[in-house]
Amino acid sequence: MRTITRHNIIVIAVCVIIAAIIPFVYKPKAENKSNIDYKTFHSGPGWGYDIVMNGKLIIHQEYIPAIAQKKEFATEKQAIKTAELVVARLRNNKLPTVSKTEVEKICQDNN
Repeated sequence: MRTITRHNIIVIAVCVIIAAIIPFVYKPKAENKSNIDYKTFHSGPGWGYDIVMNGKLIIHQEYIPAIAQKKEFATEKQAIKTAELVVARLRNNKLPTVSKTEVEKICQDNN
């Protein structure tokens, strides 16, 4: 059986200290959440939207999300309201998902 020497204790202590310091020293570059935007586009008989962050397309939504069928938004206003909801969630560090209830409300309110 191997005994723990003073050298091994020092090495372990230094490793633990370094591991504890890393989260405070290393801070990954935060993405600029304010540089998130959307644009709508005509898709077949309806509308869709793109979400763009720092000039890079991150979401391309051709169809109404959260419903079972592939159906475009009937109006551009519906696509805009849904895209604005997604952008707001991304800016607040939340998942960009929308529920079926939210989509139904947007589509009913904005016919």
